[in-house]
Amino acid sequence: MQTKSFTNQLLPVVILFFVFTSCGEKTEKSASSENASTEKTFDLAATRKQIDEGNQALSDLLKKGDSTGFANMYCIDAKVMGPNGPAIVGRDAIKSAIGGMYRSGLTGLSLKPVDTWGSETLVAEEGTYVFSLSEGKEIDHGKYIVLWKMEDGKWKLFRDIWNTDIPMPASK
Repeated sequence: MQTKSFTNQLLPVVILFFVFTSCGEKTEKSASSENASTEKTFDLAATRKQIDEGNQALSDLLKKGDSTGFANMYCIDAKVMGPNGPAIVGRDAIKSAIGGMYRSGLTGLSLKPVDTWGSETLVAEEGTYVFSLSEGKEIDHGKYIVLWKMEDGKWKLFRDIWNTDIPMPASK
């Protein structure tokens, strides 16, 4: 009789053990197969191509004096941090600044990327730039770092900072 009692007590424990361990295996397998199907692989080379196209569009838009198109290349909450002045925040302010630059004769922008790194949500680009006037005269050159962010399915400029390589004038 004791054997029967022991078996009656042990049997539910064994059944629960198998139920819990089989559920755990299913959950792990389901989770790993679900993760495998939803994981994306980030293609930096393809992103680099899109960013290169964006850089060309910026040059073309400045040359045409299209400050609206230029500003639309930036995220809604973008920030431009050029030398010798405060940060320019937001598309409207960027549009106004680009319009002023164009009216002052700046129509040339040449960007040469040096390196790019990042992920599917944010990419950093390092490079060199040249600003020139409509007649082709170079007025500034230097280096930049831009953060590109995915917004509305497109890579847009999120943070833009540059500084000149032209030395400051000597003090008298």
